[in-house]
Amino acid sequence: MRSSKTWCAATAEPAVLFFLLAAAGFAVAAGAAEPWTVFAPGEGRFTVELPGPPALERDARLTPVGYVYQTKYWLRTGDALLAVELHDIPPIASALTTDGMILDSARDGVIENENGTLLEARALDFRGSPAREFTYRFPGEAPLVERVLAVLVGSRLYLLTGMTAHAPASHPDITRFFASFRVWTEGETDVAE
Repeated sequence: MRSSKTWCAATAEPAVLFFLLAAAGFAVAAGAAEPWTVFAPGEGRFTVELPGPPALERDARLTPVGYVYQTKYWLRTGDALLAVELHDIPPIASALTTDGMILDSARDGVIENENGTLLEARALDFRGSPAREFTYRFPGEAPLVERVLAVLVGSRLYLLTGMTAHAPASHPDITRFFASFRVWTEGETDVAE
């Protein structure tokens, strides 16, 4: 369910990956990009700006404390991949562990699943909710790096991700995507600014 696995296979040849990134960048430079609009799925309880309609994937996996239901919205734009993942955590998991442990496990799980190398990480408060922000590098010769913001709102874990070559923190599309993200708790009808 990880956005990076949707975008490129871990076994992709570096030359092929480089060609795809270059071609995507050329398409944006040629004016093929769509205008950015606010994306707000019905039950998602979040909004974010995207340069087009995202793809949707759903999944569920059984864990020792019950099913974790996952929804992912993703979109490739130029040489970047943007994604929002929602993971609905069983209530028993929240009762048995702390918010920090859930967020740390999410970070460690993402990096372990991708065989990545952690580059930087920090704990923070995101609009009143506990969060972790981290950046990691994928293995191999292709210099892919993913920036992730993990936010826990009640029993829902949001993973906001932006992947590109080298420095996602300074990539203009990833920067705009992250800056536009808003999330709220169940029962709220609007986003508090």
